[in-house]
Amino acid sequence: MKITKEAQAQARRLMRLCTGSDGRLQEDVVRRVATTLCTEKPRNYLAILHALTELVRLEVARHTCTVTTARPAAESEKAAIRAKLDPRHPGLNYVWQTDPSLIAGMTVRVGDNVTDASVRSRIERLAKLIS
Repeated sequence: MKITKEAQAQARRLMRLCTGSDGRLQEDVVRRVATTLCTEKPRNYLAILHALTELVRLEVARHTCTVTTARPAAESEKAAIRAKLDPRHPGLNYVWQTDPSLIAGMTVRVGDNVTDASVRSRIERLAKLIS
């Protein structure tokens, strides 16, 4: 869907309305804004809604930390990871996953930033160097 500059600007203004004084996204306000857009149907409302949805998705991803480990992480490991990340990224929501294909180690994703410290990625890098 092609989104005009005007629709993008309106979506950014609505996004600012959905953000609280602490800079965090307010879920109830986002719902009310989306519902109002769908019921009142202003000009280009589908494009505005599409752009707003993308902005909300990016904001949620920016405040979500997904940690994937080869085996379930112990509480002490989780606390150490939180202690390392919280000063840099305050207010993160943590999602803990396991993926045995990592062999050992972990991957940490915060927004678009990915830190891959898994054995699988090291093996893949070595395989590329060899071939």
